[in-house]
Amino acid sequence: MKTQSFQPKRMNEDEGDSPKQVKYQKKNKPLEIEPELLNGHIPAGHIPKPIVMPDYLAKYPIIRRDEERDRYKAVFNDQFAEYKELSAEVHAVLKKFDELDALMRKLPQQPGNTLEHDRISKVLQEYQKKKNDPTFLEKKERCEYLKNKLSHIKQKIQEYDKIMNWNS
Repeated sequence: MKTQSFQPKRMNEDEGDSPKQVKYQKKNKPLEIEPELLNGHIPAGHIPKPIVMPDYLAKYPIIRRDEERDRYKAVFNDQFAEYKELSAEVHAVLKKFDELDALMRKLPQQPGNTLEHDRISKVLQEYQKKKNDPTFLEKKERCEYLKNKLSHIKQKIQEYDKIMNWNS
């Protein structure tokens, strides 16, 4: 008697246009599913993530006149002082977190008694609380924003200076 092996039909197998492939093992359980490539359509119910453009990209376009360059330079100088102060503060906290991370790795994984276990648990909770402190996270975010904004303004000033030097 000849036994036939049953191969389940793959999705869109007869159409041949879908790159989605399913590999099977015993009892037809899927092993691996390759992602399906979409050809120009968005699946129903898909909500794309919005692309957030920083405000400074629109606010500080290409410089066209010396007056604009002076204004950009004044903004740069004003906000650079804030960035330096904030950056020093954020980096000091991050350095402290790195030091604490190193100490945490040295703590015993299986404390000897419950008193020691409770003490370590409290320290870990306080540490996580400080790492996720909204005030610190806000300062860190502001610091990153200022860094990017100042880089953008500096680039626009340098581009303008380069063009003006070519015209001289």
